[in-house]
This record gives sequence, structure tokens and C-alpha cells, in this order.
Amino acid sequence: MPPEPPVLPEEDGDTSPISLPRKKIPPPLPDLRGAAAEVRSLDRHVCPECGGKGEWDPGKRKLICPYCGTEFERVAPPPPPSSIKEHELDQMLAELGERSSTVDTAKRKVQCTHCHAVLVREAKNVGQSCDFCGSPEMLDYSDIESPLSPESLLPASISKEKAYHSLKAFLASKWFAPNDLKRRNLVDRIHGVYLPYWTFDSAAECPWTADSGTYYYVTRTVRGADGKTRTVRERKTRWRPASGHVSTWFDDILITGSQGIEPKILTKLEPFPTKDLVPYETRYVSGWEVEQYQIPLLQAARSGFGVMESTLRNMCASEVPGDTYRNLRIHPTYSRKTFKHILCPVWLLAYQFRGKTYQGAMNAITGTTYANCPISPWKVAFVVLMVLLVIGIIFLAAQR
Repeated sequence: MPPEPPVLPEEDGDTSPISLPRKKIPPPLPDLRGAAAEVRSLDRHVCPECGGKGEWDPGKRKLICPYCGTEFERVAPPPPPSSIKEHELDQMLAELGERSSTVDTAKRKVQCTHCHAVLVREAKNVGQSCDFCGSPEMLDYSDIESPLSPESLLPASISKEKAYHSLKAFLASKWFAPNDLKRRNLVDRIHGVYLPYWTFDSAAECPWTADSGTYYYVTRTVRGADGKTRTVRERKTRWRPASGHVSTWFDDILITGSQGIEPKILTKLEPFPTKDLVPYETRYVSGWEVEQYQIPLLQAARSGFGVMESTLRNMCASEVPGDTYRNLRIHPTYSRKTFKHILCPVWLLAYQFRGKTYQGAMNAITGTTYANCPISPWKVAFVVLMVLLVIGIIFLAAQR
């Protein structure tokens, strides 16, 4: 049995302010929860045998000709690792405020009228249905202001075959999903897509103040409804002002620039291993769709620093001494703020079932899979009927 808390008189105890020394905290772990490619993603990687356009195969990590099956490496020499740069955030935001949108809107970008995803496509494929929702209605897209191009990406490493079987297994595991959906061949509905993301880094200094609470107990004599008296232990809180200072560094806070995938699905797929980024090369996106970012840098930065502030609040809360706290106030300041615009690969499943559109996706790096699916009304009715039957049996048994 643990020892009981001491019983102290209410007026006893130290209430002087608590001042903690400055504490340096390691960077938090990643949350376990654009003219993105422009014409560069449309460069042809010509097959040396038949002249067809090679496509990136994540399983073999090579370019594969879909016409003759020839495997070959990059066409151009690889870019130097130094081409992945961290850009000064405040400087870029200032430049974007003055820079006009000069991107040529004839560079084969289309927007879905249903889910509003923006894709970079070759001219011959502009009329294809949307990879995100399957809608056939694609319109010319006017660029968002001041688009930025990615300088790094995560090459897809999981094959389409594995993605198909993983998504099929996920749907099959959903008991309430219609049986005819589980039997359907969805392989032609799966497409490789590179999603736009922003990453943000920053050093943070965060002074904080709060009221630190320490529990103590007093003994009271109370009279019950029956007129008898008894003693009870009552918990109280002694409050003292407290203050401190937290220093830390945020690295690669990941914020999506996509609006083509449902947020719930995207949250399930994250995180992406940003430590494995490589310099942008067109061979990695050859044969894949590339979504242009629709969440601009300023909006993404606000979200990124909102994540940092929430993390700092939790850090400071853990530093408050005592048993509880109240009135926590933090005063963060940020320095060395930088960002990157990157691309992250997913295998996307978009299908229609009885007139409604559903999505599923696999993280093409980690293999994490999630999908939305319809619910069979017959299975729901069967479960409800069985529950009512059990309730009825229990009721009859009780009556007897």
C-alpha cells in the first residue's frame, strides 16, 4: 500500500514564487499523426531500345519501358546533394509579396471540378479522368499566385502490385463493406501520385509563467443525513506562481499542400520520412501524376508554426512543478526560420460505388494504408436485428 499523503493544516505551506532555470529540450519527434513540377516533371526519359517513355518503377527502383520492358537508369547525371536547400522563410514571404504570377498557364495543368485537385499532365492526357475522385470533368487551371518549385522528393519504393493487395486487404477487413465491393477488381483505379508538402524548421525560445498547484489534505468533521458525525479527508490545492524558460529546435514540421485527398486519409498516411529526401529528378516522377500545391506558403507557414506553438505549450506544461497547474502562459519567439517544398508519393485508389466517390491510399514509402468504403445497409440491418433478438431473449428469460 502506498503511503497516504500528509495531512497539513490549510494555512501551512510555502506559497513563495518558483523560478526554474532555463531548460534546453531536444527537438520533438515527428508527429505520428506548386508549380510543383511544372514541365520538368513531363520530361521524356527515352527508352534506349524502342524510344518509348520510361516510367519509374518503385519496386525495382529503375525506369521501366511500358512498351518493351527494358530497364534503364537516369538519362541525365544526378544532381548534387547540395541542391536540397533550406530557404529563409521570412525572405521568401517578402519576395512573394512583391512577385507577380508569371507562370505560363498553357503548361498543361488541369483542375477537377469535383474535388478541385490540380494536376500537371502531358497534353495528350489532359482529358483523362481525375486520379483523386474519378470524375471525368477536368478544366484548364489558372495558377495560384507565386508558385514555387520543389527541389527534393521522396522516391516511391513500394510497387503498385503491393499497393493493390494492401488496399484490397484493407477493404476486405471491413465487415460492414458490401461483399460485391470486396470482390471487385480495382487495379485499374490505382494511380501513383506525388503530393505537395511543405517542411518548416525553426529555433524556439519560450519563457512561460503559470500557477503551480500542490495537493494537500485536511480532515473535516461532517454530519450526515442520519444526524451522525464522521470525519472525512478533503483534498485542497496550494497555489504558487511559477516561471521558467524552454529552448528547443523544430526540424521538418510537415504541412500538406494538397487538397485532393481527404484530410482523414492523409492524416492516417503520415508521417513521411523526410530524412530520406533526395534532390529532385524527373525520372522519379516519370509515369506518375504530380499534384500542384493549393495551400500557398504563407498559409502553410501559419499552420506549421501553429503546430510548433502547440508543442511548446505541452513542453512548458510538463515543466511546471507540483501536482497540477493553471493559467499557463507562453511567450514563444522563433529564429532561423527556414522551409522546403517537397513531393511525397502515394498510391491512390479512387473509385465510385453506387453513385458515390470513395478514396483510399497507401504511403508509397512506409506502406501505411487507409481507405474509405461504403457500408452495406443489409449488414447493418442484420446486426440491428440480432441485437434486438438478443434483447428479446434476455427480456423473456427475465420474465420467466
